[in-house]
Amino acid sequence: MIQANVVLDAKGLACPMPIVKTKKKMNDLKAGEVLEIQATDKGSTADLQAWAKSTGHEYLGTETEGDVLHHFLRKGGADSSAQTTSIPEISLDEFKRKVESDTPL
Repeated sequence: MIQANVVLDAKGLACPMPIVKTKKKMNDLKAGEVLEIQATDKGSTADLQAWAKSTGHEYLGTETEGDVLHHFLRKGGADSSAQTTSIPEISLDEFKRKVESDTPL
């Protein structure tokens, strides 16, 4: 298993909450540190991969242990965060509409 600096428990949470909690926890990490997100939402793998790519963080992989998915993300460096755009906050209804219509987030 990959060694994480911080572990985030997102078990039992459905989309988009694992991403919301991951975003908040990533703000507390230093560049290069690894965050382990423990989730049970099967869609969290694709969600976290896409989120990491769009925010300049590195998706390291996912390991499965029973029903729990262990996702690993490395926080991007200061230079990568300067190149990324911030994620605007939108309502859950707006988020659902965008996802259902395949509109880019």
